[in-house]
Amino acid sequence: MAKKPKEKPAQELSQVKRELAALRKRYVDLYDLAPVGLFTLCAKGRIMEANLTVASMLGVEKAFLIKRTLGEFVHPEDRDLYQRFFKRFPAKDAPHAVELRMRRAIAAPFCARLELTLGHDADGSLLYRVVMSDVTERVRTQTDLLRLRAAVDQAHDGLAIADMEGRLQFANRAWAKMHGYAPDELRGQPMSISHTAEQMERDVIPFNKKVLSEGSWAGEIGHVRRDGTVFTCWMSTVVLRDAEGEVTGLVGLADDITERRKSEEAFARMLAEREAILKSIPDLFYRLDADSNLQDWNQVFERVSGYSPNELKGMNALAFFKADAKIAAEGIAEAVEKGRAYRTARFLTKRGAEIPVFWSAAALRSQDGALQGIVGIGRDLTVK
Repeated sequence: MAKKPKEKPAQELSQVKRELAALRKRYVDLYDLAPVGLFTLCAKGRIMEANLTVASMLGVEKAFLIKRTLGEFVHPEDRDLYQRFFKRFPAKDAPHAVELRMRRAIAAPFCARLELTLGHDADGSLLYRVVMSDVTERVRTQTDLLRLRAAVDQAHDGLAIADMEGRLQFANRAWAKMHGYAPDELRGQPMSISHTAEQMERDVIPFNKKVLSEGSWAGEIGHVRRDGTVFTCWMSTVVLRDAEGEVTGLVGLADDITERRKSEEAFARMLAEREAILKSIPDLFYRLDADSNLQDWNQVFERVSGYSPNELKGMNALAFFKADAKIAAEGIAEAVEKGRAYRTARFLTKRGAEIPVFWSAAALRSQDGALQGIVGIGRDLTVK
């Protein structure tokens, strides 16, 4: 009597089929839901297969992509770059990746990185397997960094970054130029290359201690050029911190105030000379603004008028005249119109006395002819 064939092999085959189906589903899920775009191009650049991520990136249905050329989705301004890359790719020395702007169906373009590898289908035909990543944020960050670097490099003030060991990690052109170096020469050098030993002890070390304790500090710091010339900078420095908040270095901004200091010293000398001249004038000196209000005077004017400096500041010129106010007003008007005027008018003091004074007045004008004020001298005619 014949034996029945065993059913076990059929059951095992069925189990294998179920496992294969499950594996295929997992593969399809992994392929479709990958965090990057995955697709296959034929030799002519047509999309033969693509995952859902590609469709999502381009803003279209997955089925819409099949049989279309990838070039259709490349930004018009980048299509020449794409064509050159695609033609060169099979060569051994050609790059295997390119970054392009890709068009979306209803949204703004995005920056994509395409990485290609060669493959073949079951018939041996050439295929391109492509990984597409959205690098918009990275490109935007790189662009912002390049702009920031350009701004820092072109800044008028010097900027340098030093690590916690006091070595320069970066110096912009202005910093390098003011010290007599090229930027690359300063990288890795100790910050003492920009200061004399005396400046380090007197200025830099105490200043940096303040920066580290306060987080930022500003003040005058002595510097030295490559040729040994000493100069002074106004320094504004802050601590540099990493993502965890740890201090990793110092960022310093330097403004060479040598010329400003010279200008300030020259201005101070000019003021001192002016004061000396005003003190030497035996007559009443005055300067009015464009509205005839008193802005400047000498001690003689102060003594004769009897007013204190606080009282004199801003007083109108006609307040110093009573009986001869009309004469004074006519003199001011003539100085404004003709540039110069002379009058004899009685000067009214704080105590009410009227002193006969011979007045001169000259108009002060800017380069464009606008009236800036009036300056002049008054001679007390009672003084012999």
